[in-house]
Amino acid sequence: MAVDVDTQAIFRVMRCAYRHGVLDAFMHVQGKALEMAMLRTGADMGDLLNRLDETRPETVGKVDRLLRRTSPLFKFLESEQIMRLVGRVLSSGRVQDFLARRMAEAISRAFTGETVPTLKERLVGITGKLKLTG
Repeated sequence: MAVDVDTQAIFRVMRCAYRHGVLDAFMHVQGKALEMAMLRTGADMGDLLNRLDETRPETVGKVDRLLRRTSPLFKFLESEQIMRLVGRVLSSGRVQDFLARRMAEAISRAFTGETVPTLKERLVGITGKLKLTG
């Protein structure tokens, strides 16, 4: 499958992200998420990488469509001001923890085959937590 994405635009965005510390912050978050996912699932890095090899063509197609839809955003993301703002937001420990938890949940679900909870299930979970703490 060929992806119709301007690779030079991706390079410019990545270079801008690097200059503003976004890549470093994101890699830190990704590392936390992988550690959390491995603790949750009992898997090790080898298990997770082997699971990547099992990616179905439908999943690759979804990523391809996502890239095609988001390529107009690359011009926006090349902005020094936007990347500076993203860098500031990602420098927050709370934001990093939130993102790491969400990423770990997604990685764990993908690894175990667990389905995404419905909106109703999520709301019930939130209200249950509020009752316990409130």
